[in-house]
Amino acid sequence: MKVKIGQQIKFKVSHKIPLAKGGTALVKAGDTATVVKKIDNKTAEIIYSTGEAKGLSYKIHVEVDDTLDADLIAKKILSKMDS
Repeated sequence: MKVKIGQQIKFKVSHKIPLAKGGTALVKAGDTATVVKKIDNKTAEIIYSTGEAKGLSYKIHVEVDDTLDADLIAKKILSKMDS
């Protein structure tokens, strides 16, 4: 799967992620996250948008495209301005 910076991704399988302060957070199937940064060609930093991990950042192994998902970013900016 190839993703763009700013793209929202949805998880198909439940899994746990380790927390910096110890313990784990459960990411359930259907939870979403946004790709915020390209670390290298096969690693991206994401921020979880829903579920127990909401607001947490994490690095995942996924192929990252150098282009931005400009439409999604523009929609987010406009929605924040409206609220």
